[in-house]
Amino acid sequence: MSLKAIRNWMNLIFILGALIGMYVFYSVNRETGTYIILAAMILKFIESGLRMIKTT
Repeated sequence: MSLKAIRNWMNLIFILGALIGMYVFYSVNRETGTYIILAAMILKFIESGLRMIKTT
């Protein structure tokens, strides 16, 4: 699997995680929603790091 494909999957997981986290935050439990959003943000930071060290 190429680095670009991995980054695309990580972006998809980030978007889904952020949406699910917002839903949980506003409708179920604020603390749990915050943790879900933070986990999604960690994936985004990792994806951004992969983008910075990409090879040509």
